[in-house]
Amino acid sequence: MPLYSSTQTHSEGFIRLALVAPFLEYLTNREIDPQPALDDVGLRPNLMNDPSVYVHSELVFGLLNALSDLSGDRYLGLHVGETFDLQNWSPFAQARQSSKTLFEFFTRFVLLVPQESSSVRHRLVVDADKASYQVQRQQEPSVPPVQVTGFGAAVYIRLLRTVVGASWDPSAVRWESRYIAAVPADYKSIEVGFMARPGMQISFPVDWLFKDQVPETATAPQIRAQQNEEITVVAAMRSVLRDKLDNTDLSPQAVATLLGIQPDRFLKALQQQGTTLPREVKRLKIDMAKQHLKEVHRTIAEVGLMLGYSDKSHFTRFFRSQTGVTPTEFRSKS
Repeated sequence: MPLYSSTQTHSEGFIRLALVAPFLEYLTNREIDPQPALDDVGLRPNLMNDPSVYVHSELVFGLLNALSDLSGDRYLGLHVGETFDLQNWSPFAQARQSSKTLFEFFTRFVLLVPQESSSVRHRLVVDADKASYQVQRQQEPSVPPVQVTGFGAAVYIRLLRTVVGASWDPSAVRWESRYIAAVPADYKSIEVGFMARPGMQISFPVDWLFKDQVPETATAPQIRAQQNEEITVVAAMRSVLRDKLDNTDLSPQAVATLLGIQPDRFLKALQQQGTTLPREVKRLKIDMAKQHLKEVHRTIAEVGLMLGYSDKSHFTRFFRSQTGVTPTEFRSKS
């Protein structure tokens, strides 16, 4: 009996960039400068704190592998996952608050966690003698996600142990992945094994699903549910371009580089969604113009400059051609 996360029609493999932040914090606390690895992929540290920014998953895989090399820690992902603030992770906290059994927890969690990434699919499979929580990769990665897999192993084993509570028995748990080098063979006294397909899975006794758990409603953080939006190439592109619309180069090559995806793959993904780069840039410029025009401290000329228009009249003509009103008329109505 499989329980799947929601399927996304256009899953190009994007991931929330903020998931890299725990790695940067871990290295900084150990006085290791992550900047050389960030420079190699052209990322600024301030982007890591923006939960609305998405990049292609393989850019993240490469960055975290580079951070592992930089720090000399082959199990960097595992060590970061062990220190990750699980209680304040929104999918975990929301699912944990109202669940009385592990089955109820996974039923909620498997629907919440896809908000973090479109590069994987989560499912719970229940057989007669065992249950398996699986994280399946939607695409065959060209960059091995070794450190991401280590991070996931630590987080999901901690997650399972936390919810199972007193019933926890490591000898009854098996963790499997193709990227087995991410985890020591004797990790946490559980069984570690190889799995041919990309992704990972954790298997445990099926009766654990139905044991009563102690709900954490009294102490769990009250975290507002995120809107479960589909993570598409358009959403990812909008997230990275919001503060770059004044750039003179918004070519497919430049935008694809920001997303960590090849230009031809980027254009093909846009085509699959029935749109083009110029169309989406125009839409984003209008959306950002409307947002900034509501900020009364900004002049219309300043708003135009933020969107790449050095001439106020040029910005006015563009805005009117797309909305039917001038920026001044829009501002007065708003």
